[in-house]
Amino acid sequence: MRKIVISVLLALIALAVASGNALPTAAATAAPLPPRPTGSAASAFIISGKISCGTPNSCLAIGESLNKSGKLTQVVVAWNGTAWRSVAVPTPNPTVALINLAAVSCQLATACVVVGRYLTLAGAGAERPYALTWNGTSLKPTAAPPVPKNGGFASLTGVSCITTTKNCIAVGYSQGGAGPLMVETWNGAKWTLQTATVPGGAPSTYPGAVSCHFLTFCVVAGESYSSTGAPSMLLARWNGKGLTLMKPAVPAGAANVTLSDISCPSTTFCGVAAFSTNPAGTNAFGFAEIWNGTSWRADKVAPPKGGAALYGVSCQPNGSCVAVGSAGPSGAAKATALTYNGKTWTAQNVPAPATGTSSYFFGVNCLRPSPCVAIGEITASSPAAVTPRGGLWNGSSWRLVAA
Repeated sequence: MRKIVISVLLALIALAVASGNALPTAAATAAPLPPRPTGSAASAFIISGKISCGTPNSCLAIGESLNKSGKLTQVVVAWNGTAWRSVAVPTPNPTVALINLAAVSCQLATACVVVGRYLTLAGAGAERPYALTWNGTSLKPTAAPPVPKNGGFASLTGVSCITTTKNCIAVGYSQGGAGPLMVETWNGAKWTLQTATVPGGAPSTYPGAVSCHFLTFCVVAGESYSSTGAPSMLLARWNGKGLTLMKPAVPAGAANVTLSDISCPSTTFCGVAAFSTNPAGTNAFGFAEIWNGTSWRADKVAPPKGGAALYGVSCQPNGSCVAVGSAGPSGAAKATALTYNGKTWTAQNVPAPATGTSSYFFGVNCLRPSPCVAIGEITASSPAAVTPRGGLWNGSSWRLVAA
């Protein structure tokens, strides 16, 4: 249940941090949550929204819609290089109360794997992992991913495919985060549950994303909690047999940290999109974790007029990355994008939404340094409305595209 709360809350936080590309000396006060829509046609891509592209003109993005009664519904959209179209999400055989897809990985225009969970209506209800494949036209449920014995509530939260959708690794949690961290391998026909004990034995572990360069080199990013409830960043390397904890770099002032997304184009280079709030939730800043093959470095990043809450990242083997998120106060937040050249982060100009609206980017995928495709939303307060919105980066400028 924690993931639903976090996805709704964190995707809507608009942040403001002083300074440019230099490290800020202090985090600014986090803006209050923007108003949510009440119109029956309103929809929103929240932080669980991710995107993956098989080609620059073929992408699959996931998010959630919010209707006037406050009910969340899963949304999937496909990009063909010109426009977005809605994709139907099949319902599992059990009667479900909610489908919540969390991650997608595409290797071809006709080959993607999507993972998440569903909540059943039967009895007291149960949370079960859910996975689907994409053939370029429609989604089809896979065989049910297995769960640990006595796994209780279980969910898949990240997936990464290598070369084809017959070689994928998914991660998730069981027993509401209190059970074993789940690692599942997909061979194109079935899922196999791997033994995945987190070193150190954190009582609660929530992997949020995974990125693999080989089946024997994956990095899992997320959060873990001590027996006292104290949060800490989770970065762990999977070698095909087990997990090894990696030591993250903790930026000054970090408290409640969310590692939103990870991209590892090689064994010696990874980028993580992240942000941190203080225990009271009144101060926040965005940062990136960079892996150089030996250690992690934390970079606080900021666009020209405020700090960025980073939700998505896509990196290339040449050492470059594009990260996306949002910046600015509630009611005036603006979708944010930054590029990384291997040394420094540079804010890119993203067109501002219309007056009285806010914009957000939640996921991005670049098959090369450019073009990049992003997915997010535009929020209006009067009249209340939230609509999905895509973004396209051609290497020199961004433009927004209705989704």
